Amino acid sequence: MHRPKYKPWIRSKAVAIFGVLTLVTIVLSFFAFINLIFLLFIVPAVVFCYIFLIVGMSRLWFSRIGGDYQSKIHSLIVSRIVGTRILDIGCGSGHLLSKIAKTKPESELVGIDYWGDDWEYSKELCIGNFKAENITNKVEFRKETASNLPNDLGNFDCIVSCLTFHEVKDVEDKTISINEALRHLNKGGKFIFLDLFRDNKYYTVYKQIEEAIKNSQCTITEKLGLSDILNLPFPLKHTKVLGNAELIVGIKT
Repeated sequence: MHRPKYKPWIRSKAVAIFGVLTLVTIVLSFFAFINLIFLLFIVPAVVFCYIFLIVGMSRLWFSRIGGDYQSKIHSLIVSRIVGTRILDIGCGSGHLLSKIAKTKPESELVGIDYWGDDWEYSKELCIGNFKAENITNKVEFRKETASNLPNDLGNFDCIVSCLTFHEVKDVEDKTISINEALRHLNKGGKFIFLDLFRDNKYYTVYKQIEEAIKNSQCTITEKLGLSDILNLPFPLKHTKVLGNAELIVGIKT
């Protein structure tokens, strides 16, 4: 029997790249005793070593053997789920959606993702993971962009999204994807969004997030920093990882 392969949020490619860069610059730094020009590699060696530490430890913490924080974060979302028709925007390898399916076996599920080449996820991986888990829910996986959801997607009782909106590359204004998601929410339905909402690199004007939600006839019922809900270890609480992550929950009125 095949085991599901739920990929961690930190890409193995990133770990490998910074690992190689760290090793190369450290090795070159050791040649400083031959030629002082090699001293120039000490600074990048320290920088790459620090980045490698952040990336590598984050990947470890997200994995099952390192604390399974990816699963813990997904559980925060699952505990707030309502309704029977549920949409996951940015479903990745299907991990969050599978947790929802196990909690609500009667629910009808739709998972969308762009599954770009930069990621280690795919539609086939999602389907394979659901088969490996013997999940019997009615489920559909679709390749879509969060910034322009098709009308035939229909409406939902509950819409979730975990660390996706800031990754949408085809729009500069990340609140466009929020509006698109809420456009498909039933009246009285619930949304549960976790993203780097406090990072001004992606959301230059924080107030625009609340305005986007309000303009979609929705009301915020819960807004908490992830680190206020979950005791994040180093380096997950670092601002370059999840330090700026925030959970926003609400309903469509």
